[in-house]
This record gives sequence, structure tokens and C-alpha cells, in this order.
Amino acid sequence: MAENVRLHKTVREKQDLNKVVSKEFTTFLQPQQIQNNDTVEELFRLYTNLYLDIPLDGPLSHKYLIEESSKLVDIEQELDIQPLLDEISDLRQRLLEANEYISELEKESSNV
Repeated sequence: MAENVRLHKTVREKQDLNKVVSKEFTTFLQPQQIQNNDTVEELFRLYTNLYLDIPLDGPLSHKYLIEESSKLVDIEQELDIQPLLDEISDLRQRLLEANEYISELEKESSNV
């Protein structure tokens, strides 16, 4: 039960092909704007969420953040630790004097 099937072929010239077929790239979706979420607010939101997950040391760490930020801000100058160091020195001196006084009192009480 063979049937004869007739095929018909239309041949176009190369010059006519450009008139019939578009070679432009097209899409079915409208191009979407890419949102730039790289903002300072987003950085601090992420930092707050990931604070405990960030390692203390290493290439992506709290230490790295401190070192990079220190390039912009002189932390020691900002902290102004000199008054604190002076107070520590004064307290050490007073403690030494108090210990010497206690030692003298102990010697006197042992002689009596």
C-alpha cells in the first residue's frame, strides 16, 4: 500500500533570503533592568547579619576589615588612647606606693 507523495520545494536566491528572514537577534522577553544593590546600607545590613559568621583572621575576616579600614582612618589617633595609658601608669605608681606602705606597716607590726 504504497502512496505517492509529491514534494514541492521553493528555492530562494541568497539576496532574497535577507528580505524574508531576519538575522537580527530577538527575544520574547523585555530586557530587564539590572538593579545595583551595592550600597553602603546593603553592606551594613549584610555585615550585621553575618557578623558572627565572619572569621576573626584570614583573607575574608574581621582582621582584614580592620586593616583595610585603617588605611582610611588612623585608629590610634581616633581612639586617643594616650590619656588611658597615662591613667594606667599613674595607677601602677599608686599601687606600688600602696604596696610599699603595706610592707612597711607589716614590718612595724612584726617588730612590736
